[in-house]
Amino acid sequence: MKVMSIFGTRPEIIRLSRIFPLLDKHFKHVMVNTNQNYTKELNSNFFSELELRIPDYNLKISTGKFGTEIAEIISKSEKIILKEKPDLILILGDTNSGLSAIPASHHNIPIVHLEAGMRAYDVRMPEEKNRVLIDHLSTVLLPYTNYSRENLIRENIHPSKINVVGNPIVEVIDYFSEKIEQSKILKKMKLKNNDFFLVTAHRSENVDNLENLKIIFSALNKISQKYKKRIIYPMHPRTSSKLKNISISKNIEIIKPLGFFDFTKLEKNALCLITDSGTVPEETLYFKKPCVTIRESTERPETIESGSNILSGLNSDDIFESVKQMTSIVPDWSWNLSLGDGKTASKVVNIIRGKLERRVIEM
Repeated sequence: MKVMSIFGTRPEIIRLSRIFPLLDKHFKHVMVNTNQNYTKELNSNFFSELELRIPDYNLKISTGKFGTEIAEIISKSEKIILKEKPDLILILGDTNSGLSAIPASHHNIPIVHLEAGMRAYDVRMPEEKNRVLIDHLSTVLLPYTNYSRENLIRENIHPSKINVVGNPIVEVIDYFSEKIEQSKILKKMKLKNNDFFLVTAHRSENVDNLENLKIIFSALNKISQKYKKRIIYPMHPRTSSKLKNISISKNIEIIKPLGFFDFTKLEKNALCLITDSGTVPEETLYFKKPCVTIRESTERPETIESGSNILSGLNSDDIFESVKQMTSIVPDWSWNLSLGDGKTASKVVNIIRGKLERRVIEM
């Protein structure tokens, strides 16, 4: 039986990294990297760091214009689908690589969607449109939490298609815990535990909008002035090229994007995370680190309800006050209800096996 996994961004690969080896072991597994966010880190070094083989296909999707990117993902993935004729396709998340579900559905290939059911109820987010489309094209839906399961049921997706499996990031962090601890990034950057802030802001609505980027740095400057601590901001070169006319405090350090182990080591030791990411609040909940999400909405309300994350919006004063609030709280949050039991990979593979065996019987 042949299973095809289709992915294209760093967070997807990280979260699938303990599932890929099980797919290799139990099925004929075809890995397809759409690779629309190409960097050197996303090439062979990144896969070897996560103990993964090189994907069977690299589609090298163009990212200049939205229409071009979507068209290439659909057309190129369809060619691979028709060539390989997989029995089932696995997709994680809500990035544009997941739109390979369109040709898969057209050719009646079962789709398993991991990370199903997340909703921010904010149609301004490109990911929100993708989530809804992928979920409603999928055959089997694997949400992380009951919260997401309820979202799917409210959209009239039958409960028999839904299995809650937990968040794969738990076993990824557990599996690589020794390598994370061995990271020398703290020593290299001369950083101490709980003595720096870590920033990740990468969403197009923030970094491609100069006014929003100015708001973010205005808030960071205020934080720098109050706390007198270093603020570490791993930044993509595409964003750093837009900083010419923005005032930046000397405590704010713009650095190149980091590998998974180095970045996770910083997460684990930061005083507070300031982010527009969806995945970082999950990781900070696991590490019991306070997090401020600089967005108007989130598809991960569990992190808000746990107490580890606050939604600040995109206003300089509100971001600053949110940081003050989160750094004043004793971080004693529980993560198991929001992230699962750390056994997601085996659950996913078991569900795929069951679906494929039932399909054989039906045929």
